[in-house]
Amino acid sequence: MKTTDTRLKILDTAQELIQKLGVNAMSYADISTAVGIRKASIHYHFPSKEDLLVSLLERYTPSFFRLVDSILESSESAEIKLRRYCGLFEATLSSGEQDKVCLCGMIGAEVKTLSSSLTKQITHFFQENEIRLTKLLTQGKDEGVFSFSGETEAMAKLIFSLLEGELLIARVHGDVTHFKVVVEQLFQLVKA
Repeated sequence: MKTTDTRLKILDTAQELIQKLGVNAMSYADISTAVGIRKASIHYHFPSKEDLLVSLLERYTPSFFRLVDSILESSESAEIKLRRYCGLFEATLSSGEQDKVCLCGMIGAEVKTLSSSLTKQITHFFQENEIRLTKLLTQGKDEGVFSFSGETEAMAKLIFSLLEGELLIARVHGDVTHFKVVVEQLFQLVKA
């Protein structure tokens, strides 16, 4: 296996394990078993777990925001854009055995056990989601599609929190239907 292929396989495997198990439950031994390499090979690419997490976040965050930005830049209505944004979270949950959550959400759940640089990366991810949601909600209000009480920024925080939290709850239920019901209730809350 080429070095770049090995590195990519390690990252893919680590992301999958973290999204299912969490940061602290995932070990280099788990990755070693799944990839079929020695732990020393993992340490060659990622000397510490923090190095691995930094690389994962540096890959995941821009990739996620490319998807979000393509949604926001489309000519669709704000309602369709919000549905597509929610669909990103649903797609994560639906993959595999309906047991995966957002990588940043899972890492965020364990942030108190991680370094401050990782906390900054997770905080940035959360804030950027809220900024983009604020723009989307503002568009919806301008279009007359959305109407809700309170500040737009607060609603953006509520929506992002709801989606991240609902991934965890729906995962416990082992059923994406739970997620879909909550998202539909969200639309009842924001629609004009």
